[in-house]
Amino acid sequence: MAVNWTKEQEQVINLRNRNILVSAAAGSGKTAVLVQRILKKVMDPEHPVDIDRLLIMTFTRAAAGEMRERIANALEDALCENPDNEHLQRQTTLIHTAQITTIDGFCAYVIRNYFHLIGLDPGYRTGEEGELKLLKEDVMKELLENYYIKDDKKFKYFIECYASGKTDDGIKELIYSLYNAAMSNPYPDTWLEECIDSYRNTDLESVKSSEWMNLLWKNITEDLCQAKELITQARSFCNAPGGPYLYDEALQSDLILIRAAEEKAAAGDFDGAGELLGKPAFAALSRKKPKDPVDDTLKEQVKSLRENAKDILKDIGTRYFSVKEEELPVLLETCREPVEMLVELTREFIRMYGEKKREKNILDFTDMEHFALEILIQKVHAAEENGENDGDWTGESKYIYHMSPAARELSLKYDEVMVDEYQDSNLVQEMITNCVSGWADGRKNIFMVGDVKQSIYRFRLARPELFMEKYEQYSLTDSTEQRIDLHKNFRSRSQVLDSANFIFRQIMGTDLGGIAYDKAAALYPGAVFPEGNKESFLPAEVLLVEKDSEELEDLMEGKDARELEALAISHRIKEIVGKELVLDKETKEYRPAKYGDIVILLRTASGWSETFTEVLSAHGIPVYAASKTGYFSALEVVTILNYLQVCDNPLQDIPLTGVLRSPLVGCTTQELAVLREKHPKGMLYDSVLNFLKEYEGQERTLYHKLHGFIVLLNEMRDLAVYTPVHELILEILRRTGYGNYAKALPNGAQRSANLAMLVEKAMDYEKTSYRGLFNFVRYIEHLQKYEVDYGEVNLSGAGEGSVEIMTIHKSKGLEFPIVILAGMGKQFNMQDLNARLLIHPDYGLGADAILPDRRMIVSTLYKQVIRRKLLEETLGEEIRVLYVALTRAKEKLIMTGTIGNLEKRLLSLYRFRENEQELLPAETRLNGKTYWDYVLPALARHRCMDELFEEFGLLPSHDNLLYDDPAEFQVKRITARTLTEAEVVEQAAGQMEDDILDNWDCEKIVDPEIRAELEKRFGFVYPYEYRKDIPVKVSVSDLKKKSYHEDTDIEEAVYFEPDIVPLVPRFIEEKKETEEAFTGSARGTAYHRVMECLEYNKTDSEQQLKEQINTLVQSKKMSEAEAECIRISDIQSFVNGALGQRMKVAALSGLLFREQPFVISRSAAEIDEAWDPQERVLVQGIIDAYFLEGDEIVLVDYKTDRVRRGEEQKLVDLYHTQLEDYAQALQRMTGRRVKEKYIYSFTLKKEILLG
Repeated sequence: MAVNWTKEQEQVINLRNRNILVSAAAGSGKTAVLVQRILKKVMDPEHPVDIDRLLIMTFTRAAAGEMRERIANALEDALCENPDNEHLQRQTTLIHTAQITTIDGFCAYVIRNYFHLIGLDPGYRTGEEGELKLLKEDVMKELLENYYIKDDKKFKYFIECYASGKTDDGIKELIYSLYNAAMSNPYPDTWLEECIDSYRNTDLESVKSSEWMNLLWKNITEDLCQAKELITQARSFCNAPGGPYLYDEALQSDLILIRAAEEKAAAGDFDGAGELLGKPAFAALSRKKPKDPVDDTLKEQVKSLRENAKDILKDIGTRYFSVKEEELPVLLETCREPVEMLVELTREFIRMYGEKKREKNILDFTDMEHFALEILIQKVHAAEENGENDGDWTGESKYIYHMSPAARELSLKYDEVMVDEYQDSNLVQEMITNCVSGWADGRKNIFMVGDVKQSIYRFRLARPELFMEKYEQYSLTDSTEQRIDLHKNFRSRSQVLDSANFIFRQIMGTDLGGIAYDKAAALYPGAVFPEGNKESFLPAEVLLVEKDSEELEDLMEGKDARELEALAISHRIKEIVGKELVLDKETKEYRPAKYGDIVILLRTASGWSETFTEVLSAHGIPVYAASKTGYFSALEVVTILNYLQVCDNPLQDIPLTGVLRSPLVGCTTQELAVLREKHPKGMLYDSVLNFLKEYEGQERTLYHKLHGFIVLLNEMRDLAVYTPVHELILEILRRTGYGNYAKALPNGAQRSANLAMLVEKAMDYEKTSYRGLFNFVRYIEHLQKYEVDYGEVNLSGAGEGSVEIMTIHKSKGLEFPIVILAGMGKQFNMQDLNARLLIHPDYGLGADAILPDRRMIVSTLYKQVIRRKLLEETLGEEIRVLYVALTRAKEKLIMTGTIGNLEKRLLSLYRFRENEQELLPAETRLNGKTYWDYVLPALARHRCMDELFEEFGLLPSHDNLLYDDPAEFQVKRITARTLTEAEVVEQAAGQMEDDILDNWDCEKIVDPEIRAELEKRFGFVYPYEYRKDIPVKVSVSDLKKKSYHEDTDIEEAVYFEPDIVPLVPRFIEEKKETEEAFTGSARGTAYHRVMECLEYNKTDSEQQLKEQINTLVQSKKMSEAEAECIRISDIQSFVNGALGQRMKVAALSGLLFREQPFVISRSAAEIDEAWDPQERVLVQGIIDAYFLEGDEIVLVDYKTDRVRRGEEQKLVDLYHTQLEDYAQALQRMTGRRVKEKYIYSFTLKKEILLG
């Protein structure tokens, strides 16, 4: 089916010979468009491009795999239509080696092909996450230890200043943070040098004229402007009808103060501004009794606005003006040494960590990026370049950078370089992309796709600024550097898009979020939904869950805010499922909503996911949470890890207690108490050993449990010395039976998968440079300590049909019919902003100055500027995360969160109704602590809040530009009483249903027709019941047993008449082990094996037969025990007999066939008279031997049954049917007649011809 592309999509697909930036909004079909562009280039009738001449880089392996699959399928379809096209045939081969990969994958490709240029060992491997974490910790430990040993004063001073608490963990984190920031830069060492340079040459004039000071005045001016806006709005309330007009005088004095401060800031008068704002003096609000009546609401509004303005002014004073201007350089000088020390430590860490990785020949992802960059860019000494003396060149200017021959080769190779999710690139990735683009022959050929509004990986040091730089530079008209906006959304209903647009055009701007949410950035509906759904269900919902109402303490005792919110969500889900309609993806028709249509999105899963899962499950809602944590806390994993720890060292009380208490040993708490009471001294392991010594041989349950445990533990400890860890774990699971036990527990498949993953992790560990159980235990401990958690195994298909809980980050790129965004009241994580040292990728290091002699810690100018920048970036990222969450919904969006003191909150929101600007005030957006702080001020201007404002006595104002916006919202206030009433009703309904069923009158006929139908159904008799015993297939042996109804298997029970009657009485005679083990059918099997493998050309003597049997044992075709029960004389008698000789002749002529399987069909009545003659049953068996004489067949069957001489007829009666079947099968298979049928009895040593 042809796709109708939009005009903008057509441009993206067809434009050539230029750099293109595609700004693709959520749900705009960017992946489909990207794939179509690739296909168009590959299948171009005039200038087709080979797929391996395109470099396509995506953000994840999954995305790369999906894209490769899409392209491969499209090529296959095209080839089906045009099978003779050689170009397409070649593409289907090249697709497997094409560079459709992640940036890491491409770097690996560059290194793999050009490793020799940088002297890298080609035998390297990519380090595993846990291994690298351990290696880092080892290096860090060694690094700090070295410096402690040196007893360096500079280092000591640094530790005293910046180590928090009693450990140096804070120092480690600082080094790691600086390392990560440096490594996201193309030239880490240069960047680190620039960090120190900021703290050198810090005389007063340099500081006053620095970029830092300009940024400081910019921040102060912005803050003063925000304070002025607040005071101006407060004055407008004062002068409104019913306003507190007497307060205006104090507000005027505030404005005078602000204007004076603005003048000082404009003049760059630091001390002057400090005098005004260091300890600002505010006029008191008038306490006179007003002549005219005053509206209390307006009065509170004015007070609230003024308090906010005062807070801003006080904050400016404490942040920027705690010292005089002359002291600014002193503070920076104080920080210089510690900053130099931190940079020195980081450089040393980079060096040592690099050496350790080279030693073990492993690379991490940053290595790959930097090595690729080293291959692609040559660093040339400037003196050599210019033919001058080296001494004239200093610092970084010593070097000039050129594209390398490898970069030229790749640049000429690739027709186009495509980068998906460009907003998540960093500087290193940007340089690599430029190196392999078309610079070598002057082509513009970089194609970038992304959406800066969805850049949510700042914590991975993504740089959305790179995207924005091009977004502003590139032209929207035809150009060699062109930008194309895809703003049509093909995912969601207009109701979802209108809601998102309404909120984001008020909260997202260039200052916070990185982009102005204007008409170019807005979302426009492109998806078509058929009519038929209830209009009342479609608007976005806002559920405000009150967490501090009076009823809460009485009714919801013990429940925290998270549980309260989860409870509200569970009630809403129950109202939706089965009652509301959603569009089915497959049938394109409406159907009732299922649990699987709903997703709950959380900003963070930690602590929230568990609570939500618990509450929803308790209300009978199937729920699935695939988190990246929880693996090491899974019961079965903890149990096995405890056992491994005890195996490594049993003198560990906590793991040992865990093992004893677990099903591995099964001790109860009472038994453990008894154990410790009897032997309270020493370690728990000593108590166990002493208990076993004291009660040795006594019939005590505890004794048996502990004895079995210690015996097995000692075996496992012996095994651990030489066994790989993964094999040890498998052996523990097998010997203890814990693997099967875990499977039998509830959620057994998940538990079993978790244990399998532990075995995999042990195998991965063995590939690392560490070895042995001790190191594995340490490895896992470190992974837990450094919070490298893998998350429980995600079983395929898990979560289908369940409400899914996931983080917003994980939901990126996905879509769901109904999205519930929970945790809107959760505080943002701002802890990093309070550290003594702040790190910014552009501005470097901002440090607190520690003044021990004055016992003071003072923030430097640099730190406050960096803090402000980090705050803006953190809040901008949070707004973008919110954008990703809101754009996941296809049909219905629900936002929920707890909220405290609703009345006070509404009062503070009321002022936004008077605001003329579309974008909310910067002061409001900069002070956001939760998502509610952004969403509620935006909603305050919408008509949806009227009802709530009126409920609290606030008269709604209709006089603002957003009041009648087409977006639809339903705001619901949920109190504890509402929730508990719903709970009570639910419980009561359940109780009533139970009561009705308990007291049901079984004899009462409610509906005769239904009764008749039920009787008909429950009285149904299956008409073919008699056939259920008829098997589909039976074996020949089964037929023999069935016909003779024997209780014991007499076949194959060899009876040997002894040559000499023993004189020893039977009760004294000792049986040989082999005779005990090989009696009956087992002995018969051994004889059959010899006859199957017998080589007739080596049967002339007893010695030759013995050698043949030995050969069978050596080739593992027969065990020694089986060989010992074979009598050579029996085989010799057979070979020397008439039948044996005939078989020998046939064998030497190649006409003897042995162990021939067959299947024939028989009437069921022939097998059992009671069975239906119309039914057919398959009879299967294996013919021991047959040989050809002329054109006819001679059939032979060996028997080892216990029969006496003269009882030959017994064998004939027993087996004639079996041999008839064999003969019939052979005649059908070969088309030849069976002329003779023989039974050869090894007991009687004779052949019996059947008539």
